[in-house]
Parts: sequence; C-alpha cells; structure tokens
Amino acid sequence: MDENTAVKQNKPHGRFARRPRRMGEGRSELKQRSTPRRSERDAAPARSGRRVKGALQAKDALKIIPLGGLDGIGKNMTCFEYHDEMMLVDAGLMFPDDDHPGVDLILPDYSYVLENARKLKGIVITHGHEDHTGALPYLIKDLGDKVPIYASDLTLGFIKGKFEEFHIRNIPMRKVTSGHMINLGCFKVHFFRVTHSIPGAFGVFIESPAGNVMMTGDFKLDQTPIDGQRTDFAAISRFADRGIDLLMSDSTNSRHADFTQSEATVGPVLRDITMHAKRKVIVASFASHIHRMQQICDAAVAAGRKVAVTGRSMLTNSKIARDLGYLNIKDKDIIDAYDIKKIPPHKLLVLCTGSQGEPLSALARMAAGEHRTVDIESGDTVIISANPVPGNEKAVTRVINELAKIGADVYDKSRAHVHVSGHGGSEELKIMLSLCHPRNFMPVHGESQHLRAHAQLAEAIGIPSNHIYVEENGEVLLLKDGQIKESKPVESGIIYVDGLSVGDLDEVVLKDRQTLSSDGFVTVVCMLKAGTGKSAGEPEVIMKGVAGGDDPALVSQMVKIADDALKRSAGEKHANENRIKRGVRDGLSKFLWQKVKRRPMIIPILMEV
Repeated sequence: MDENTAVKQNKPHGRFARRPRRMGEGRSELKQRSTPRRSERDAAPARSGRRVKGALQAKDALKIIPLGGLDGIGKNMTCFEYHDEMMLVDAGLMFPDDDHPGVDLILPDYSYVLENARKLKGIVITHGHEDHTGALPYLIKDLGDKVPIYASDLTLGFIKGKFEEFHIRNIPMRKVTSGHMINLGCFKVHFFRVTHSIPGAFGVFIESPAGNVMMTGDFKLDQTPIDGQRTDFAAISRFADRGIDLLMSDSTNSRHADFTQSEATVGPVLRDITMHAKRKVIVASFASHIHRMQQICDAAVAAGRKVAVTGRSMLTNSKIARDLGYLNIKDKDIIDAYDIKKIPPHKLLVLCTGSQGEPLSALARMAAGEHRTVDIESGDTVIISANPVPGNEKAVTRVINELAKIGADVYDKSRAHVHVSGHGGSEELKIMLSLCHPRNFMPVHGESQHLRAHAQLAEAIGIPSNHIYVEENGEVLLLKDGQIKESKPVESGIIYVDGLSVGDLDEVVLKDRQTLSSDGFVTVVCMLKAGTGKSAGEPEVIMKGVAGGDDPALVSQMVKIADDALKRSAGEKHANENRIKRGVRDGLSKFLWQKVKRRPMIIPILMEV
C-alpha cells in the first residue's frame, strides 16, 4: 500500500479554495469569551462572548494550524506553533475514491512543516489508525532530522512496522500512557485515555504560554469497552478546571442522533453466526481494529474453530497486537494460512483484509478465485465486519455480488449487527462539550457537513456562535489568554501518492485519467511532407474506449474530417505544429460530440515523410 519515495518539497498540490468558515461574524474581528473556570461557572449565570478592544499580536499568540482533517475523514495533521517552537499532532492519510483514478494514497500537504522544520520539537500521535499515522513515513523521510514520536506502545508498534517497509531507522520513539505528561519545548502535553475502536487511543491537553488547547482525538463514550479501558472523565474534568481556551473535537458522527452502540454488542452476533455456520467462516475487518479482531477470535474459539489470518496488514498488526498483549488467542487456536487445507471447513475461521472492497485485498482475491491459500465455496459464510468508507460503496457491493455468485452466505451491516462505529454520536459529543466547558470551540475530523453539525451541537449547549470556528485546512487561528482571531492562512492542500511518484501528480493528470476512463481516447496519425507541412496522405484514426469505435462508417467520416482540418490548418499563413494539432483536435471533438455525445481525449501525432 505505501510506496518508498520522498515527497516533492515546498510545493502545494490540489489547493482548496479558502473562504471564511466561522460560525457568526466576520473573520477579521477579535472575539473573547469571558467564561469563568468550571469551579466559578457552576455558581455563575451563563454569559455570552464580548468583544475585546485592541489587536492580538501573532508574536504573542499560539498558532493553531490544521493542515488536514477538515475536508473529509482522513489526512489528520495539526501544527501548534509558539515563537520558535512547534509541535505536530498526528500525520495521517486518506484513501482515494473514484475521483482519483490510479492514485494510491492522498497525503496532506505538509510544506509548512518542512519550511519550519528547525522549530519542530516532536510529533504526537493520538492512535494507530491510518488516517492519523499513514503520512508519517513520507514526512519523516522529508524532514531528515530524527524528530521524536510520542504514542502508545501499540501505536508505536504499528509505526515501526511502517518504517521498516520504508527502510526508516533510528527514529526516537517514546512510549506514553494515560496520565503521562511530556515537555516539548514550551509545550506541556498531557495524555488522557479515550475509548475508540483501537487500544491505546488518547486525547491530548496542550498547555502553552498563550493558552490551553484540548484535542479529543477519535472517541466514543463506550461504558462497556472490550478491554475495560473507559474514557478518562476525571482527567477531562481536571483539565476543564484549569481552563480550556480551545476545544478541538471529533466530528465524524455529529449527524448521528443519540449514542453509538458499544463494541461489546457486536460480539454475541459474531458468535451466533459462527456457531451456526455449516462450513468455513471468512471475516473481513479493518486490520487495525484490534477490539473487533479479539471478538472474532473469541467467537471462533467458542465454536471450536481454528483461526487463520491472511492479508499483509492483518498479519502484521495481529502479530504486533499479540506480542504486546492486546490480542489474546492461544497458539493452539491459530494456524498458518498455508495449513488451511488440513482443517475441515466446519472447523475453520479465516480472518482477512478486504472490508472496503480493495481490489488487491485478501477478500477480493478470494471472491475472484485468485487467493493462494483460501478458496470460497458454495455454503461458506462471509462476514464483512465494517462500514464502507464513503467512496468505497461500489467496490464493496461488487465483492458482495461476486461472493453471492459463488453461493456464499454474506453478512454485512445491512443484514446483521456485525459492526458499530468507533466514533461518538451527537449525544456523546454534547457530553464532551459539557464536560470541557471550552471558551472557544473548533470542530475537526470530518467533512463540511459533519463540522457544521458539530458546530450546531456546540451552539445548542450554550457556546456562543462567535466563539465557534469552522475552519478549512491551512487556515490559522491565533490564541492568547482565551482570545482568538483568524490569521493569514498557510500553504495547504493535498499530495498524491501514485506508485513510486509522490507529489508529482496534479489536477491536469487526474482530469486526463477521468476522461480516459469515461470517454476513451482517439489517436490521429497525420502524415506531412517534409519541409512543406502539407498533407502527404490520409490520416490514420485509432479509437480505444469510444462508443462506435468499431463502426467503419464513423471511422471513415473521422478520417475525412481530420484530413480536411489538416489541409486547412497546414495551409494557413502562420501554421505551426501546435496550430495543426489544434485544428485536427477541434474538428474531431465537435464531430464526436454530435455523433456519440462523448468528448474523448484526442491525440494528434504529426509525422514527416
């Protein structure tokens, strides 16, 4: 999945348009909320924000710079900068959708970090999911310096696995736990436990000379978590007592009413399906969803089945989780995928990747009959224990249809309760807001609809709209003693990873790929007399992926149009190669639109004879 190369530095890619996104009044105005600390607020009437006279100077303020995470579920990366010191929270990626043909991964444009690398004191990673860790290998390679990384032991285990693939060595990695505090220059970073779909997930409370910021990380308020590690409400209350000048909170499920169900509710359903399956069971899940993997393994053992693991990331992550004690299954209950043939089908469960319909994943290859060790047969049971990430719905449906053709019995969330989200619903988000009592609020981690919905939740619990900041990647907030204003944005955007090419793919290339995939292309070979530029014979037209491309009459008409355009263009007084090509291209484009209502890519080739 990841590719081994460096990002082209200091070059923005796919820049998004920037515009004011704050709830309430204009971006140039300075706002302050005169909210007392929690101990005072309990006895005081609610007060709305008030204007503060005078300008907040950038040199005195903490800069909060989101470089990713505000335009979708992914690419999470936020800079905190004060004077000549900077820290980074998360470095994630996003997976491409149908609008990015040929693209492997999408990274945030971290040019600003590279330009200020001398200031960077450390990188804090809240948890081990790809949308928070996936950009790290690219960033570290470009930074060159050995910047320390702080995370839980499981998260560090996943990061080390990535670094080995990229041949990155000797990077300082510091294990932290809930309750741990570290100093990164002028920043004091406190870690507190949150419940998510992966162990070792943290929120962070950042103290700086200019004010305090809390980032919740990805969370839900699950009171019956699989590992018993609940969100640390006591720590959140202590930080609220100190005063939270800005809260940055997970918005993923802000449009989902009520509470997200507990992960523990999935286990009994998985166990029941596994118990009643007549033949082998194949379960696809996220490779980083260790809590789900544990419940799948428990279901297999309860049903007397051996567990085989396949898929590179699933093999890597399950080994790391077992070594660190986060995934508990006895050696006798787990087998090598190459030993599957030795186990009767009704005694086997296969745990694999492919819950998002990825073409090269283990489940997709099984469905196509191309997997090296696992064959899916009629009567087998397949469980897709995940929700499709937006953009992956078609790919997942395609795999399900292929499985149905084989005769497999497929369970997904639409049929059974085989998945719950790791993100809190709207009621949980309101509880977090109420616990934190922030002076200002900035929703993060979501698409625009999620950020706006979260902002409305904050306003509903009493945070004034002029203290709520719905920003875009690259926009900068300045914080000083509870006051916030928006400042000049920094370079932001996205970087495409395309095979071994990173950062060299631009919107023009993507547009060309989209045209090729939807409308096809036409190659026109034009023969010209050397030295005169006049036509030396009929052009040759070759069409690929164009409706009617095998119709001799259509091809004959196109040859005539191309020949006429060639003669007309070549006869012009100031004819040159570009003019001739443009004349051929325009003539054929107009004709094909009239005939087949398509605009394929047209590539004229001029050859002198």
